[in-house]
Amino acid sequence: MAAAPVRFINAAAWPLTIWTSLSHLDDHPADDYVERTSPIVATAVAFWLCFIALIVLANPTVMAVGGLADDGSELVTFVRRTPGAIVGVLWIVTPVLYAVGFWMFTSRDEAFPRA
Repeated sequence: MAAAPVRFINAAAWPLTIWTSLSHLDDHPADDYVERTSPIVATAVAFWLCFIALIVLANPTVMAVGGLADDGSELVTFVRRTPGAIVGVLWIVTPVLYAVGFWMFTSRDEAFPRA
């Protein structure tokens, strides 16, 4: 029973732990372990791309816009710009990719238990 929390933590961290399972591909040449691992790896790559894009794009860009007034004084203002619709899409797609990868990882873990 002590292994259940460890298995859950391993499954919850599937975007990180999936990479170690690539070392087991040679142990399962005749079964569908490889066929079940490849989609998880593709989902992990997509998850990390979306996650990094969400971090980068959700933080607004601050730009300093300046100029000179008629009396010779400098005017500086800061403008914050955030990409519009793509951030909303990333907020939906990233958790969906995580949930799908979690489901695929746990179903593969049940079909191919570790010794």
